[in-house]
Amino acid sequence: MPWVRAHRRRVPHSWFRTTRVESHHRSRPGSKAIIGLVIAFAVILLLIAIF
Repeated sequence: MPWVRAHRRRVPHSWFRTTRVESHHRSRPGSKAIIGLVIAFAVILLLIAIF
């Protein structure tokens, strides 16, 4: 899967990577919910770390 390697190169741009990975993973509808939960959890952790 060449797009996996292309996305792993863009790890610093994790927000763009998640949106592009979502567009590729249309076979599993539950994966979007998991990605959304992970993003929400990461935002909460960032807010706790900042404040």
